[in-house]
Amino acid sequence: MHYTQVDNLIPVILAAQAGDDEAISQLLDMFSQDFDREAAYGKSYVDPDLRQELQIKFVYILNRFDVGKHLLQPSTDSHPRHYRT
Repeated sequence: MHYTQVDNLIPVILAAQAGDDEAISQLLDMFSQDFDREAAYGKSYVDPDLRQELQIKFVYILNRFDVGKHLLQPSTDSHPRHYRT
């Protein structure tokens, strides 16, 4: 499953930050297509060392991500909804 198919990543992120190995694995799986795409950028193959480095940095950033601060940010919805009254 890709992360774009999940309605809310916050519970998974919080579980991962609390040390839940299953949640970390789930997030790594969700973003695996992105790791592969970035690790193959400009090449015809996925560089396994680069992929692993991307995963390590992802987990590092994941553990420092401030969910509360993120939730306080206004939505960046690029398609504002217009309602008729």
